[in-house]
Amino acid sequence: MNIKFRIPAGLLIPVHRIMDATIGVGILLLLYSIFWPEAFVGKSTEIALLIVAASSCIFINFHMVGVYKDWASSDIVYECNRIVIGVLLVFATMLMLGYLFKVSSIYSRRVILLWILVWPVVLCVERVFVKKIMFRILLESRRYKSAVIAGSGDISSSLAEWIEDNPWAGVRVEGFFDSSSTVCNGSFPCLGALNDLPQFVKENNIKIVYLALPMREEVLLNRVLRDLEDSTAQVYFFPDMSIFKHLMGADVAHVAGQTAIVLRSSPFQGLSGFVKRCEDLIVGLLILIVISPVLLAIAIGIKITSKGPVIFKQWRYGLEGEPFQIYKFRTMKVLEDGYDFIPATEGDLRITSFGLFLRKNSLDELPQFFNVLGGSMSVVGPRPHAVKMNEEYRSHVPGYMLRHISKPGITGLAQINGYKGEIHNDEDMKKRISCDIQYLQNWSFFLDIEIILKTIFKFAWRQ
Repeated sequence: MNIKFRIPAGLLIPVHRIMDATIGVGILLLLYSIFWPEAFVGKSTEIALLIVAASSCIFINFHMVGVYKDWASSDIVYECNRIVIGVLLVFATMLMLGYLFKVSSIYSRRVILLWILVWPVVLCVERVFVKKIMFRILLESRRYKSAVIAGSGDISSSLAEWIEDNPWAGVRVEGFFDSSSTVCNGSFPCLGALNDLPQFVKENNIKIVYLALPMREEVLLNRVLRDLEDSTAQVYFFPDMSIFKHLMGADVAHVAGQTAIVLRSSPFQGLSGFVKRCEDLIVGLLILIVISPVLLAIAIGIKITSKGPVIFKQWRYGLEGEPFQIYKFRTMKVLEDGYDFIPATEGDLRITSFGLFLRKNSLDELPQFFNVLGGSMSVVGPRPHAVKMNEEYRSHVPGYMLRHISKPGITGLAQINGYKGEIHNDEDMKKRISCDIQYLQNWSFFLDIEIILKTIFKFAWRQ
């Protein structure tokens, strides 16, 4: 008897939610049994409350960060990033509950901290096992959904390769249809011209049709969609978004009852914005504590070597292009704190001898950590430019103002790649802006940590 194993699609995510909570609570109890076995003696009520609290936090926080959003089609690295953020939120929520109900002293801090380190690793390994190994075995005994791809460009090739490499999606590509050629790249055959697509779908019981055609082919798209109405196939349209060079967002929004593709939006909205702000407050405060003796020594040095204030405030463009005052140690004999000023150049006579030392080592930038705590800057982000420089370059450097959908940063992707300091021509600025946009398109908590570490170990803060 040939028994086919088939998992109902609607059960996959609920089952995985339960599995994640079970794994999390199971690891927590295992760590307790290893490092604090006496907790199970006479404290069954406390342990039961811990299980209920941990399970509830896992269900709520994992849902909030989108761990199960597009689970079947999500990249493993991206999903693991969400898992780590979810675990940190679970930890923060449990700390808050322990503080509010005054029960944090009952539980072992060592066990909880070890749990937060071990649990996400186990979940990520589980994801790799389930998606790369287990699903491949299970899906060999079930019927795949047959699919065809209309179009033979880069998008369709990437789509076919992804489906082939990720069998848990439960899809098998039969081949391509294309209007201009009968020879397709890759390991999948060309099945015919686009005119043949609807008939092929009906005759071969094709379940899914992926349309990867240029948006300019509106007439062709409408004809194919109309002809496919006589079938029960699911249709997915992959528009060629390469025409939007600075795409940011890539999400779907519902506005005034209409569906819209988000082409550009800040990566720091909602939960991501909360994570970014927590990162700034924690990292900024820690760094300020560590460098406080250095700040005091620099302030004394400035007072001894020249007349004038220690702190110099200058106008910059910040989030959404709003001007703010950035804090710096004064390095010049003059105090140009308006919108218009003459940028410093090599050998500038306005710079004091002590100020030259500060500028060469970027020590004049240290007071900007107060900007971070105040909320006008981030630790990591596009470096803020002077207002006059913004107005000069925004008119002829493509995408220049996109950097202002984020708070400016003390360090950033451009700095660790060497694009910092004095701007000599438009090409220098274009390279810097390209790094800024790349950062905003690919932001994650771990990217920020990577940039911070590279800034420190590569001495990237030095001019």
